[in-house]
Amino acid sequence: MVSSDQDVKIGRGTSEDAEPRNGPLPDETAQEVTAPGAPERSPASPRDGLRLAELLAARLCHEVSGPAGTLAGAVEIARTEPGSAAEALGIAAEAAAGLAARLRLLRAAWAGAAETLDIAALRALCAGLPRHVWVDLDGLPANQHFPATSAQVLLNVLLLAAESLPKGGVVVVGEAGPDATLVVPRGQNAAWPPGFAAWMADPAPAWRAIDSAAPRRLQGPLTALLAHGAGTRMSFALAADAEAAPPLVLRFA
Repeated sequence: MVSSDQDVKIGRGTSEDAEPRNGPLPDETAQEVTAPGAPERSPASPRDGLRLAELLAARLCHEVSGPAGTLAGAVEIARTEPGSAAEALGIAAEAAAGLAARLRLLRAAWAGAAETLDIAALRALCAGLPRHVWVDLDGLPANQHFPATSAQVLLNVLLLAAESLPKGGVVVVGEAGPDATLVVPRGQNAAWPPGFAAWMADPAPAWRAIDSAAPRRLQGPLTALLAHGAGTRMSFALAADAEAAPPLVLRFA
């Protein structure tokens, strides 16, 4: 028997680990928490840029190695075990499709290849998120369009929100006013990475986090740095009972 690591579910669905999806988005009058005074320019050095390139390369190798291993294993079984060939080739095709979807998403998010996205294009790119994460875009207007720069920031936020759901769940995306979008990860043990509030407020601690980060911890500071570069203001909307994964408000430039 061969198993695949790629299986994406988007839109309406359920998960044993996901919390109910049909609840309302958080009240927009909730307290918005952010830190003022972020500098206009990042204190990045050439060494910082090289370190970021190293981490991105390592992370990309990790992203490719799992699906590629599944694909190679399935093809080998199809070659050596004729009785299992049909099943193995089906899993190989699934792994190849999952890898292609993942690479399309990462190219748009990391390589600056994002274009203006409407809801359909955004939903298609979300097919590259992990299989245990659902994305609910029903809170966005049907005619919503995200310009290229805003789209890149949003895609990185979705990648980070998926990482914030270790047990699986749903990422709810909705409107939060003019030129503002709300992103809420909901699921068991949902939590934004430690330090994310500081990275959102100031690029300096984000660059320091890059300097000491492992590849699997790259997405948090990278997302914050991309938002700073795009002029996108990110902040948490916190109620009185602060939570580990509060709603994240994106205010695009």
